[in-house]
Amino acid sequence: MTDFATDAANPPQARLEEFQTVASSAFAPLAITPHDIRDVRARIRAEHTGGLLVSDIRSSACTVSRHSRHISSTDNDVYKVALQLSGRMVVTQDGRRSVMAPGDLAIYDTTRPYSLEHRDCALGRDDDFRTIVIACPRPYFAADADALQQVLALPLATGRGVRRLVAGFFTGLADELESGVAQGGIHLADSLVDMIAMTFAGRETPVENDRSGLPDRILAYCEANLADPDLSPRTIARAHRISVRYLYRLFADQDRPLSAWIRSRRLERIRQDLENPRLAGRTVAAVAARWGLYDAPHVSRTFRTEYGISPSDHRRHALASRAVLADSTGG
Repeated sequence: MTDFATDAANPPQARLEEFQTVASSAFAPLAITPHDIRDVRARIRAEHTGGLLVSDIRSSACTVSRHSRHISSTDNDVYKVALQLSGRMVVTQDGRRSVMAPGDLAIYDTTRPYSLEHRDCALGRDDDFRTIVIACPRPYFAADADALQQVLALPLATGRGVRRLVAGFFTGLADELESGVAQGGIHLADSLVDMIAMTFAGRETPVENDRSGLPDRILAYCEANLADPDLSPRTIARAHRISVRYLYRLFADQDRPLSAWIRSRRLERIRQDLENPRLAGRTVAAVAARWGLYDAPHVSRTFRTEYGISPSDHRRHALASRAVLADSTGG
C-alpha cells in the first residue's frame, strides 16, 4: 500500500518534487505544477486489488499534466476513472475540456496526453481538492474500447440512480483503504469493471458469466506488476483468489507457461530501457533490477538466449544507431 504525505517542515520545492515522484511512480510519469509554490500539500493513499489501483488523492490546487514526452512503451496502459469529491477539476483530453464538480465521474486514457487542473472555477479561486481515482488496465475494457473513446474527459453527474450507487462504492473503497481493499481480489475488480463499463460504455451485462476472461485479466495484472520482484505464480494466484494449480490449468493450453511469458515481458522492458538514451547512465544490472530481476549473470544469459546478443552489446549498437540517425536528420 502507498501512503504518502508531504512534510510541512520541508521546503516547498522539495515537497513538490517528492509529490511528483510518488505520483509518477504510483500511476504514470507526469508533471505537477502547483498554483502557489509556497503552498504545496498532498496526500496519496493507494492499494492494488485484482489488478486495479484504488487511490485517494488530496492536495492543494495544482495542474497535473501527462504530455507526449511522458508517454513510452514501458508504461502501464490504463484507463483512470476519477470521482471528484471536493474542489473542481478541469479535465482535458483529445480536444475535450470539461469541468468536474464535486460528485462528478470522468474517465481518461493514460496512453494519450491529458491534463487535470484542480481549481474551484465557480468561485474563481484555488481550493483544496480530493479525488478518488481507480486505474484499470486497458485489456479489462477491450470489449468497450470504442464506446469509451466517445466519453473520455466527459464528466457524468452522480446525483441519482445507478451512478449514485457507483459513486458511493468508490467512496467506500477509499474509506476502507487502511482495512485491506486488496482482500477483495479479482471478485472486487470484476464488480468494479462491470460498474465502470455500465456507467461509461452502457454495458448492461458482464462480458463473461464465468471465468473465461480470467487469463486476460491475469496477464494484465502481471503486466502492471512486472517490476515487483515477488511476482510469482503463488502471488498471482493469491491476488486473484485462485489456487496455484488452477492458475497452471488456466494457461495449460498456451504456447508457453505463464512464468516464461513474464520472463519474456521483463526482458522486453529491459531491452527497451537499454535503447533509451536517457537511461544510458544506468548499469545493465540497475536496468534489470528496475524490472524485478536481480541476478545480473542470469539476466545476461537469458537476454542473449532471447535476442542473440548480450545486453551491453545491444545497448551499444542501439545507442550508436540512434546517434547516427540523429546526425543524419540534424537532430
